[in-house]
Amino acid sequence: MTAPLLPSQPSFSSVPPRDDAGPTTDARPSEAGGDRRDQAEAGDPGEVAGRVAFVFQGGGSLAAAQVGMLRALTEAGIVPDLVVGASAGALNAVAYATDPTEAGIERVAAVWTSLRRKDVAPLSLRALAGGLIGRQDGLASSTGLRHLLESGLVATRLEHTVIPAHVVTTDLETGHPLVLSEGDTVQALLATSAYPGVFPPVTVDGQRLIDGGVSADTPVLQAESLGAMTTYVLPSVGPTPGAATPEPVPHGAFALALRALNQILGNAARADMSAVHGTVYLLPAPGTTIVNPFDFRGTGALLAAGYRLTRAWLRDATPVQAPVAAAPLTPLRLPLTAPAPGLA
Repeated sequence: MTAPLLPSQPSFSSVPPRDDAGPTTDARPSEAGGDRRDQAEAGDPGEVAGRVAFVFQGGGSLAAAQVGMLRALTEAGIVPDLVVGASAGALNAVAYATDPTEAGIERVAAVWTSLRRKDVAPLSLRALAGGLIGRQDGLASSTGLRHLLESGLVATRLEHTVIPAHVVTTDLETGHPLVLSEGDTVQALLATSAYPGVFPPVTVDGQRLIDGGVSADTPVLQAESLGAMTTYVLPSVGPTPGAATPEPVPHGAFALALRALNQILGNAARADMSAVHGTVYLLPAPGTTIVNPFDFRGTGALLAAGYRLTRAWLRDATPVQAPVAAAPLTPLRLPLTAPAPGLA
């Protein structure tokens, strides 16, 4: 029998609700609207300007590593003012925001270690056939994931978490990211987990939403728009600085397709991080041979690696360096009488 990830801690009932948590947890930027906007405007501007965010990248089963990262950050006394997540990272973000104690992290770790593919993405011949011939919008049912989310792992509504939590989804019609900060938590998490082709889109307030990773897999820009000035990015997919091993080159059509998708999302994430005005810390992601986002066989190793790498990284943590701007190119000036290039 393996030892638990964390020692026993006080239960969630000992954590004060958000409204009693003080100015760092109940003030939200104006974009969120409602009474929290009024509180933020009435409070000390410095409290909003210096806010710290944890940003959780998507990544399916690989997001298990983020729970180990949370343990190391919590032990180091690093606590965010808000959390933002996409796809599987949003599940970790909201679960952590619901109970941001070591005991809460332990419970999330226990859920991860118990998961199997059939628990979150059960497949059947009928569902596969329906999806392939166009009679339904997904190859798997989201019923299992719904039951998991309704088991008490997350608060029933986003505005009831202890730490403000924001879920990034993608508007299916426009392809743009849409941030959910209030409302039914399960619906929001089902929407951001609606991996295209696997799970059907989820309708929230009349909008059909899909996986947040499609438009903002690492939602650092969304965190900054919500008031964050210091952002800790908890990745799930490597390679990142300080990764234990180089990312392995996979074999097989499905694995190569996922590798290409991860590279596309990684390039987009780097571009987004370079556009952030505040300070960004990028935690190291474990190297892994797992390429299937619904393969949970490596969960234990990912939990341990996320914790170990973050502990080591914290000894000399440095922010991501913004790229040096290239010198502007001297414009080519041609005489007005010169023929256009290639048309002479």
